[in-house]
Amino acid sequence: MALSRGGGDWAARAAEGRRLAPYAGDLAADTVLLALLLDASDSAVSRRTAEALARTGSPAAARLLTEALARADAALGDWIETGVEDATAPPPTR
Repeated sequence: MALSRGGGDWAARAAEGRRLAPYAGDLAADTVLLALLLDASDSAVSRRTAEALARTGSPAAARLLTEALARADAALGDWIETGVEDATAPPPTR
């Protein structure tokens, strides 16, 4: 599992969060996932990473989300919570 650290555009960082979410609980992955959750440069990265972690439903993912919420300011915390809500919301109907 190759891990990247920062850099790249927001979409690449968000994709990294989605890619690493299943590895929550691995120390190296957790370090990157927490940094992505707390990405102050783009709330979309935080939101998409939170969504991916919430979709895994693992205890390790929940721990990361809880830690990120404890560290985040109010605005970023709102985006992390929105990501979790995105993961649990029913799909839109037509």
